[in-house]
Amino acid sequence: MVGLTQGLITSILLLTTRDKQLSQRILGVTVLVFCIANCRVLLHSSGLWHSVGFKYFPVGMELFLPPLIYLYVLSLTETNFVVRKKHLWYFAPAFFYGFYDIILYLLVVGYDSIPAKDQVASQLYFNQLNVLEDYLIVILTIASVIFSYKKIMAYLFWLKQFKQHQTFPIYGWLRSIISWGVVLCFLLMANQLLDTFSITKDFGVNRWRFFNLFLAFVTYYLGFMGYKKDGLKIHESKINLETLSKKLSQGHIQEVEKMLLEKLDKEAVYLDASITMKQLATELNVTYENLSLVVNQKFDMGFRDLINSYRVNRVKKLLCENKNNQFSILELALDSGFNSQASFYRAFKKFEGMSPKDYMAKFS
Repeated sequence: MVGLTQGLITSILLLTTRDKQLSQRILGVTVLVFCIANCRVLLHSSGLWHSVGFKYFPVGMELFLPPLIYLYVLSLTETNFVVRKKHLWYFAPAFFYGFYDIILYLLVVGYDSIPAKDQVASQLYFNQLNVLEDYLIVILTIASVIFSYKKIMAYLFWLKQFKQHQTFPIYGWLRSIISWGVVLCFLLMANQLLDTFSITKDFGVNRWRFFNLFLAFVTYYLGFMGYKKDGLKIHESKINLETLSKKLSQGHIQEVEKMLLEKLDKEAVYLDASITMKQLATELNVTYENLSLVVNQKFDMGFRDLINSYRVNRVKKLLCENKNNQFSILELALDSGFNSQASFYRAFKKFEGMSPKDYMAKFS
């Protein structure tokens, strides 16, 4: 019940987000559908399923989840993605079983005894269709993971044209989605195979309870993180990267690179401990996105590493000139633009592979 409450809150946040991004809407619907599907687990675990009022209550929505996840991946990896009529065919099995569950419930709702309801359900092949539905869920989940994996890998391969592609929010988010999807698919297949061959039958209920709890955790994790990462413009970053890749000419890249090097080499802007890429982009009269692309492509590192590399080189130069130890290492680091001893030591070891003291001892 706590999980369902969290899921409902998440879905409402996603569906009412101000940016009105389709990917957010799809993720919100996915979490909402899972909450509805999870009601069946709640009915079984609470014993309400075996009461007259809730027997055959139509809450089976699991077949909607695999195609919804695939649509969410499409919305992240395809620019200007829209849901078309062909996409509705992905939901054909889900619509069939949803319609069947509703019809069955309407037919049995007037009966006052469970045996009478079971008899009607038996005449409508409820048990047989329920077994078929279990296998369909596995098949659709596998298909969804495979197609999503291909889409994500193709997009990640495209991202590699940017030197620092691994730092982009969209990169980490897509990797998280496919990782969780593969784990869930494996657990679902394992549980279904164990049931099919009657292996560990005594622990069957516990196995499925664990799977449902894990599925709940993953669903709510993706929902909350998908909403939280909206502030980082995770979905817009995809469009920005594609637009930059197409429109930023090689001549403009070289021009921005030249201006950037002049700021670093001649004006030593890195000495400002509070310098940011946004601030520097304003001084260069270029957009933040263009400057980010130039830094990634031309220097093979992020902006912060580029600035720190200049600061480290200046510290090395000052260390050579500081033969009489007039100044401490920390004073030299602060004078070179670092704002703390910890950040200086991390940067120095990253670029030189040793601490400042070891560097001095080695090159004294």
